Amino acid sequence: MRRHNSAVSAAANPSNSASLGFTKTGAGTMTGKRSALGEVTNGGKNGDKNKDQEKMKGKAREDRRPLASTVAPPQGAAQRRTRSSLAPTVKEEKPQPKRKATAPTTSKALPPRSRSTTASTSAGDVAPRLKERRQNVLLKEDEAVVVTEPEPARKRRKTSSPAVAAVEGVVEVEDLHDEALYDDDGREIVLSSGGRGMALRSPKRLAKAKDDGWTDLDAEDDGDPTMVSEYVIDAFNYMMSIEKTTMPNPEYMEKQAELQWKMRGILMDWIVEVHQKFRLLPETLFIAVNLIDRFLSARVVSLVKLQLVGLTALFVASKYEEVICPSVTHFLHMTDGGYGVEEILKAERYMLSTLDFDMSYPNPLHFLRRISKADGYDIQTRTVAKFLIEISCVEHKLLKFKPSLLAAAGMWLARLCLERGEWSPNLVHYSTYAEAELLECAQIMLDYVLDPDLNTSSSFFKKYASKKHMKSSTYVRAWGVDRFPISLIGESDCHGMELAWAGYGELPEVEE
Repeated sequence: MRRHNSAVSAAANPSNSASLGFTKTGAGTMTGKRSALGEVTNGGKNGDKNKDQEKMKGKAREDRRPLASTVAPPQGAAQRRTRSSLAPTVKEEKPQPKRKATAPTTSKALPPRSRSTTASTSAGDVAPRLKERRQNVLLKEDEAVVVTEPEPARKRRKTSSPAVAAVEGVVEVEDLHDEALYDDDGREIVLSSGGRGMALRSPKRLAKAKDDGWTDLDAEDDGDPTMVSEYVIDAFNYMMSIEKTTMPNPEYMEKQAELQWKMRGILMDWIVEVHQKFRLLPETLFIAVNLIDRFLSARVVSLVKLQLVGLTALFVASKYEEVICPSVTHFLHMTDGGYGVEEILKAERYMLSTLDFDMSYPNPLHFLRRISKADGYDIQTRTVAKFLIEISCVEHKLLKFKPSLLAAAGMWLARLCLERGEWSPNLVHYSTYAEAELLECAQIMLDYVLDPDLNTSSSFFKKYASKKHMKSSTYVRAWGVDRFPISLIGESDCHGMELAWAGYGELPEVEE
């Protein structure tokens, strides 16, 4: 570039070319005489311009240098020669000698420092190092003790509810938070600072819990968002706490002037039929029945308005539970034009205001699904149990039992019909009821099945006699007749006590 510029300027001004050391040769060409060392060449404006260009090029080359050129190579490693080495390099800093740790007079924890066990990387490797676990180094005489900090404690997940209390009349077991801290005799094991076990504070177990020996079935659902094992215990504890607040008065028919229990049974059978025709959810039926009984417990209703109460309750339950609720005209069509749209809407407002808009009814089917987990989700047992639980919709004698007890009694009696074995500790734990607590409710269900006047042509009986429900109503009826044939006649001495006579409960004392 410099020689080219000189040739151009010489060609433009021949007199200057001689002063710059160029001579003519041959056919108009010029050859340059090599300037001596230190001689100034290409001065003037062109010289300043070339100097500026050289500075810019040098600065650009310096900017394009790789990052590794500014980092001092590791000790003992050979530095690679690259094109960037032609550029001006940064002066390398000598590595400072490592300080030797002096043992203090007393053991003192030094600040945490990361230690790398990998080999030193090359000058071009600038990847960030992985974070290591913080360590505390305790320096003692002639040795260094590394103490790893413990990981932060995780929040313990509730996998199942605590052991339920013993049966009424038996001394309850003391609450043992961790079974691993107790030996077989119930003595608490306390670990001292030396790690030796010492038997202290020995609480004597006067009686075993009714669910003694149960296993945690929620542990396998850990991490499954559909099973919500972290919240299932709190959810069922809440539902059991509001059972009493949503139960009707079991003797409300005494306050009704025009109604009788038989009329309630006819209304409920009609509700079951409408529910089946609309193909509503099973939970909707139980909510509607609960609304009817709670409303009749609070208000006196005439016989003419009884059907309107049932229809309104089913309409409100559908709006509360169903995804797609049938319209008002569909419900009115089931009454053959007996009521108008304004009547059912007015009855809806009146019913909800009477019940304080409280729809938080713990459904028996929720408890049944919880118990089915301990039963292995047996489809036959659960279908028969649904039939036995739904007897509470048409049988007024079951109004005094809580929904959780209805579900447990239905499951127990269904397992008895299908010969599924004993009531295991897992079933006791997940239902919260022992076998002795279920006999009264199960006996009323059995009495309904063994009733000589049982209407087998009712909508409720035909519903569960279908193939969809595995003909569970006809099966239970045949099982009861085969197991207790004398009770069907109605002249048996053990009528109403069949389960006790079969050895599942205590017989009542006979007065002399």
